Amino acid sequence: MTAVYVIPITAVDPDDSKSRARIAPNRLEWIDRRRGTARIQSFAAMLLLEYAVAQHFPWVVHPLAVSIAEGGKPYLVSEPGIHFSLSHSGDWAVCAISDHPVGVDIEWCDPNRRDIASRFFHKDEIRYLNSLPPYARTDAFYSLWTLKESFVKSTGRGLDLPLRSFCVKLRSNTRPQLDCPDMERPYSLFLPPFSADRSYRLAVCIQQAGAEDPVLHILD
Repeated sequence: MTAVYVIPITAVDPDDSKSRARIAPNRLEWIDRRRGTARIQSFAAMLLLEYAVAQHFPWVVHPLAVSIAEGGKPYLVSEPGIHFSLSHSGDWAVCAISDHPVGVDIEWCDPNRRDIASRFFHKDEIRYLNSLPPYARTDAFYSLWTLKESFVKSTGRGLDLPLRSFCVKLRSNTRPQLDCPDMERPYSLFLPPFSADRSYRLAVCIQQAGAEDPVLHILD
C-alpha cells in the first residue's frame, strides 16, 4: 500500500493554534526556524504526514515522534514499519506513506533550470534529453529529475548517492526503469498524473518489485 497526499500551501496557516497542536514541539521548533514560504511549505508537509498516518494507521499515537536517520531520511520513532517521504515546491506540499521504503518529489517545471542536467545527470540521460525536440525537453527533464530525487530519498542515502551515479530511463506507455549498479533491492518508479496543476511534476519511488500504482489524494 502506498498513498500520496498533496495539499496547496494556501490551505494551511502555520500560526493557527489548532493546527500547531497536531505537530510535535521539536518539529514545530524546526519549522519555525524557517522563514516565509519555506516555513509554510514545511508546516503543510508535516500536517499531511499527521493526516496520512491517521487515515491508514489509526492506532498510532499523535502528534507523531519524528527523528532523522544518519542519511537524512526522516522516520517515525515508534513505528519503524511505517515509511513516509515529504516534499514541497512552490504552491504545493506532498506526503507519501507506505508499508515499504518510499520517496516522493515534486518540482515546479521552470524551463530555465535545464542546465542542471549537464552538471548532475547520468551521461545516458543527458544524451536522451539532447535527442528530444526542444519543446519536449523541459517535460522530460523534470520527469527525470523528480524520479531521481524520489529514488535517492527512498534509499535514505542522501548525498552519499550522487545523481549521476545511476540512470533513469523513460519509456512510452511503460513505467520508468532504473539502472543503478549499487542497487541491492528492487524499486518501482512512478509519475502520477498531477492534474491539479500541470506546471508541476510529481514522482514516487517504492522499494518493492512490481509495486502497485500509488493512490493520489489531492486535498484542499
